[in-house]
Amino acid sequence: MKKKLLIVEDNDKLRATIATLLEDHFEVIEAGDGREGIDKARVHMPELIISDIMMPHTNGYELVDELKANDKTKHLPIILLTALSEDEKKIEGYNFGADDYVVKPFKFDVLLSRINNLLKTRDDLKRIYDKSAPVHHDFGVKDPLLSHMEALLVNHFKFRNFSIPEIAELMNMTPSKLEREAKRLTGMTPIKYINDFRLAKAKDMLEKGDLSIFEVSYALGFKSMSYFGKAYKEKYGIAPSKTSEI
Repeated sequence: MKKKLLIVEDNDKLRATIATLLEDHFEVIEAGDGREGIDKARVHMPELIISDIMMPHTNGYELVDELKANDKTKHLPIILLTALSEDEKKIEGYNFGADDYVVKPFKFDVLLSRINNLLKTRDDLKRIYDKSAPVHHDFGVKDPLLSHMEALLVNHFKFRNFSIPEIAELMNMTPSKLEREAKRLTGMTPIKYINDFRLAKAKDMLEKGDLSIFEVSYALGFKSMSYFGKAYKEKYGIAPSKTSEI
């Protein structure tokens, strides 16, 4: 059975072209703007969403923000399409929780490769879950409390200006209870777990090679380049620059 893929694009001609190119590989669902895309995502629960950014009514950033904030749809991978190639636009997309980014005009094989990579990652995580493998510090399938904490970091705080008391309050917990639960589940304090989560996101972004080290550090809310470099090396044993070269 083909996997379902939702294309959200207000340009009818471009949307039809993408759909035609992908229909041999996927069951394609189409939406003409962001609001329609959100509604269809909730109804059809596609395996992946491709969305333009600049659209009337509801733009791509708002689509990502709303779907990632919803418990039923926050797991759906989203690729943003845009004709804007400026790095700050990429950073904004990642801040909203987008999983990947493709700049128009693009080659079909590049888009298909990005789609397949994201779907493979989801399939790998599903296999881990099905085998009931210990999760520990895996940043995919995990305890709901940890997922909730990460979702707040990404969708509410956009990786910035967060504090553990604020996160605890939004989770209807006291800071001390959040600390106890985080240590019970991971062996780490909440701030250590969050920092590890941000570093894992940084590694993934650097391996994709779309952003510079500074841009990754900025996008993930690290207060200084020196702190980011030190924390990254402590966790992975190499400097961020070495990861981006791989």
